[in-house]
Amino acid sequence: MSEQKTPAYETALIEYGTFMVAGITDTATEESDFGSWWDRLYQKLESGESDLAAQRLAAVEKLQKVGVVMPDADDTGFTYTAGFIVPGGIKDVAALGLTGVMVPAAMYATVLVQGAITPGVPPAHIKAGFDYLTGTFISAKGLEPTGVCLEVYGPGDVTDENYRMYLWQAVTDQPSH
Repeated sequence: MSEQKTPAYETALIEYGTFMVAGITDTATEESDFGSWWDRLYQKLESGESDLAAQRLAAVEKLQKVGVVMPDADDTGFTYTAGFIVPGGIKDVAALGLTGVMVPAAMYATVLVQGAITPGVPPAHIKAGFDYLTGTFISAKGLEPTGVCLEVYGPGDVTDENYRMYLWQAVTDQPSH
């Protein structure tokens, strides 16, 4: 049995301002099939009059695709949003017929991950990337995660084994004891 080697991760800390995401939002658990959110999102964009659906699909092709994890207000769970960063804020959200989520400005710990995202198969590389961020990188920097996480999708075919994307975890300075 060969020993599993931890991949060398490319990490960074970046500051990013407040932004709006237009998408499909629902309550989630760690066992949720997040791929189903993306299926529902595209079904919603493709629904209705064909001209309008074509306009919506053309509009989102130019937008940054993101998955957003946000803690519930009472911090007992979280929601997941599959969507797109919209530069025009709430008017863009309304034009797409989607739900809007405001993501607060924050310092983010980021990591580049690589691997295929296959329908129906939990993406182990995404879980491993977030585990590395929270378990190693963030604590080594003396920071604390806030619970806001982003999957920032890159260009290309997500089902390709060489597909690359970034994971972002919002962080704050650890409170002094």
